[in-house]
Amino acid sequence: MLAVAGSPLAILGFMKKKPLHILMTDPHLQGGGQVTYVNRLSRALTQLGHRVVVGCKTGSVLVRHAQGNACPVADQFTFKGGLRPCVWWRDIGHMQRYIRQERPDIIHVNGSQDHWISGLGNRLLGYPTCILRTRHNTYTVKNSFPNRVLNRSWTDYQIVVCDIVRRGLAQQPVFDAERMESIHNGVDPEAYAPDPQARERIRHDFGYDDTHVVCGIAARLVPAKGHEFFFRAAAQLTKQHPNMRVLVLGQGDLESALRQMVVELGIQDKVRFGGFRNDIAQCTQAFDIGVLPSVDCDTSSFSLKEEMAAEKPVVASDYGGLTEIVDNELEGLIVPAGTVEPLAQALHRLIEAPELRVRMGKAGRARVLRDFSIDVFARRTEAAYYRALELHQMRRGAGV
Repeated sequence: MLAVAGSPLAILGFMKKKPLHILMTDPHLQGGGQVTYVNRLSRALTQLGHRVVVGCKTGSVLVRHAQGNACPVADQFTFKGGLRPCVWWRDIGHMQRYIRQERPDIIHVNGSQDHWISGLGNRLLGYPTCILRTRHNTYTVKNSFPNRVLNRSWTDYQIVVCDIVRRGLAQQPVFDAERMESIHNGVDPEAYAPDPQARERIRHDFGYDDTHVVCGIAARLVPAKGHEFFFRAAAQLTKQHPNMRVLVLGQGDLESALRQMVVELGIQDKVRFGGFRNDIAQCTQAFDIGVLPSVDCDTSSFSLKEEMAAEKPVVASDYGGLTEIVDNELEGLIVPAGTVEPLAQALHRLIEAPELRVRMGKAGRARVLRDFSIDVFARRTEAAYYRALELHQMRRGAGV
């Protein structure tokens, strides 16, 4: 089809020639996978020449991240859930002023609260701005009239961070399957490139020597990540593999219970809790095997891809989008979620076979470079923005 002046395709061609102004919003105060997503994507898109403004709560960790990424911040929002009409209307007013004064090309929302505020504020102004939502988890979306209005009428496009969740959402009447695509999160492969010197230094700091095989997990200490199954599997292997060690990176509500569990299992001398670390790329170098036995929520794990980028073989559960990241027997081993014995067998197999660990590690880094780098992630998202903008123009022209 030829593009004529004033047609949606002609407008799209014009938009591709100019940088975009993106308001990227998120309702979180503290860190996590979703905050990491906004932080890394805003930095990468800025480097591609776009103007990204981060919209968040006052006091959010995203303020500091945005400043480090040379991104402006709009931190006047509260983005609170629950029945809070006065707070909502203040946020809607802030959003409408931003839209009128700054005229963003796209508002890219990442949570429920910022989605409703942006969608309603934009609609009350006559729908001038393209709205795009990223869905980060496996939570179900209630089939209600308000949700259908928000997702089908007020939202132009949806990104889902793994294909299995996209396929599920596409079957729901809340969504339009034709205005939805899968884009996995990306990681910086150079930040996690194998570094023998860093590995030696960080292993020394953690008290490991060359004889130890370190099985590491980098995840929030919450039930969804499956730490208990990991610890029970490790307990089965301690006699057979006295050189095995478990390194736990992260913090969360389960820390006290997990520490107690380690004592009850009798493996307290094998397990080290490293807590929250700002040098996670360095800490990952200490691993010999990466482990992520998730049982809930996980879709497009950053930590799994980071371990693969560091040439670490991985053992992951078959939950959510993890099997889209790891090919069983190629970059690592996949085990049934919520099980202990298969996880123990997979760890035993990799502990016993250092040459297999090397082969899987190299395959994992190659997979990240091909499919999950930050550059691939940013450019796929950029392309989604242009598709969303074209749809927005067509939908406005049709009076949606």
